[in-house]
Amino acid sequence: MSLIFAKKDMFENICIVSDTRLNHEASRKLPAYSDYQKNGGLKLFLVNNNKVAIAFAGCSVEAQEAFDQIEVSSFSISQALEVLSSSSFAKNTDYLVCDAVENVIYKISEAQVTTPNFAYIGDFDGYQLLTKNIQHSSGLDELESAMNIVIDNSKVKTVGGYCISSISSDGEFRYIQKHVFSQFKGRIEISSTPTQLPIISNSKNDTYSYVWTGDKHGFGFYFYEAKLGLIYMPLKIQPVEVLTGIGFHEFDENLKKYKLKLPVKIGSVSSEEEIIDFSYNLYQADQYQRCIEKITSLGSKLNDHPQVYFQANYLLGCCYKELGIAADRQGFKESYELLEKAVKHFILLINDYKPDYSVQTNMAIAYYYLGHVTEDLVAKKTCFNRAVNCNTNAVNLDCKQVLPYHNRASANYELLRFCRNSGELNCAIQSIVSDCELALSLDPKHQISASLKMHVLSMRA
Repeated sequence: MSLIFAKKDMFENICIVSDTRLNHEASRKLPAYSDYQKNGGLKLFLVNNNKVAIAFAGCSVEAQEAFDQIEVSSFSISQALEVLSSSSFAKNTDYLVCDAVENVIYKISEAQVTTPNFAYIGDFDGYQLLTKNIQHSSGLDELESAMNIVIDNSKVKTVGGYCISSISSDGEFRYIQKHVFSQFKGRIEISSTPTQLPIISNSKNDTYSYVWTGDKHGFGFYFYEAKLGLIYMPLKIQPVEVLTGIGFHEFDENLKKYKLKLPVKIGSVSSEEEIIDFSYNLYQADQYQRCIEKITSLGSKLNDHPQVYFQANYLLGCCYKELGIAADRQGFKESYELLEKAVKHFILLINDYKPDYSVQTNMAIAYYYLGHVTEDLVAKKTCFNRAVNCNTNAVNLDCKQVLPYHNRASANYELLRFCRNSGELNCAIQSIVSDCELALSLDPKHQISASLKMHVLSMRA
C-alpha cells in the first residue's frame, strides 16, 4: 500500500513526503527482496519542468501502466488527471497530483478527483501515525521526521524503504537532496566529550549510507557501502539503470548523461581528515581555541566532505561549549555568545544527520548553561526546556546511560521557578525524582543524583 502525504506549510508551499516500498500486484503483496528491490522504487515524480509533482500508492504495475499513457514531453494536467482517474477506478491504486503554479493538491481515488487542503494516499494506519507526530502548521522538516517514524515502525508493514520529499516554491517543485552516513547512525561511546568517527563503514552489504538527487530530468540514488547506483526517469517506477560495483565518482559521471549531479563530493583526499584528526588531539589537550582556529581554517572545504562536515561541527560545538562554561564560571560576559555558537553547530548536525546520542547530550549541556547565563526569563525558560528535550532525545537513543537522566532532572529543577501552581510544581518534582531514580538504578553510587532527589523531596515536604 505504502504512504504519500501532501499539505501546505505556513507559507502556502506544498510539501510532499513519500516512502519507497513497492507493491507489485493487485493483491498488494510485498515484492520479493533482491539486491535493489529491497529498497523499492520511486513513487514521487516531478514533471512539466518541475511545475507538477505526481505520486501513487497501491499497485505499482497498475500505476506504471497509467504513467505510460501520460504525455511527459507535452504535459497536460487535465490529460494526466483523466488518465489517473481512469486507472484508480479499479480501487487498487490512488494518486496525488500537485500543481505548484496553481498551488493545488489533487487527490484521485476510485475515479473521483478532489482538491483538499491536505491529502494522503496509502496505508491508513501509517497516515494516523504520521499525523500524530505533526501539527497543523508543520512544514517539510516535521513531515520528514514523522514519515521516518512511520517507516521505522515495524507494525506498519506496507510502508518502508526511505523518505523521499519535495516542496514547492515560486511555482516549481524541487526534491530535497539527502546524504546520510551509517557511521553516524549509532551512538558514539562518550558522555560529554567528542569522539572521532570512523570514515568508512566495514559492513560489506550495508546500504544505510546513501545519497540522492533529482529534478525534472530524473532521479539518482547511490548506496555507498554496497557500491550500488540507481537511476530513474520521470514517471518510471523502476530504475532505468541499475549499476552494481560502481564507485561514487563513476556513478556521478553516469548521471551526467541524464543531466543529474549528486549533491555532495567525497574523495580519497585525506588532507581535511588529517586536520580534523589534529584538531581532535588539540581538543583532548584542552586547547579549545587552537582547535577552533584549525578547523575554521578549512573554510568552504568543510562542506565538500560530509564526514569532515559532521566531525568538524561536532568538535566546534564541543569547543565552544567548553569555552562558554569556563567563561561562565569566571563571570565573563562572553559566555553567552560562546554557548550560543555551540548550540548553532550542534543544530547543523540535527538537520542533516540521523539523531545521535552524543550530539543530543552535548547540545543539552550547552542549552543548560545558556539558560544560566541568559537574563531574559522567557529565553531562560526556553533554554531549559530545550535542554530537557535534548536529554529526552538522548534517552530515547540510549536508555542505559546515566548522564541524560541526571541532566534532564537538573534542567527540570531549573524550571521549577516557572511553575504556576502547586499542581505543576508537584508534577515537575515527580519528574525530577523519577529521573534521579532511573540514574541511580543504572549507577547506585551516582551521589549527585541522590542529592538532587533528596533536595526536591524536601521541597515537597
